Amino acid sequence: MDKEYPYAGFSSRAGARIIDLLFLLAVFNLFYLVDRYGAEAGLWTPSWWTDDFPVPGSFSVENVLRGVFFFGFPIFYYVYLHGAYGQTFGKMAFRIKVLKEDGSPMDYRRALLRWLSYFLCDATLYFGYLWAAFDKRKQGLHDKVCKTIVVRTDA
Repeated sequence: MDKEYPYAGFSSRAGARIIDLLFLLAVFNLFYLVDRYGAEAGLWTPSWWTDDFPVPGSFSVENVLRGVFFFGFPIFYYVYLHGAYGQTFGKMAFRIKVLKEDGSPMDYRRALLRWLSYFLCDATLYFGYLWAAFDKRKQGLHDKVCKTIVVRTDA
């Protein structure tokens, strides 16, 4: 903890987060279009949010798989990429990386805890994220909870 790192600033972290959210939105839209066209072609049952399908069939295998994808993919995206590489696609684009406070790489357990800590930032009306703009080590609330830092990789 004695070593000084080139901490990533708030703007690069926010930009990386926006890229991540746009990526997730693009994947969700692609999945939705494939799902919709496949259902219209008769390959599987339509989802419960279409007008053609009654609500009582909402617990079909197809709808359970849809739910698993829509809830599971963001968890997989953030936890796997942070645990394996220390960075998501957005962080890769901005050349920033998440490390433990001692400078060692993050593991999957800490990556899951960090993802869960995003909800603390959301619960504080995003002040948990904004905290990074004013903190000496540029740590948001989720970083403080997980004892992580975000550093620039180009320095």
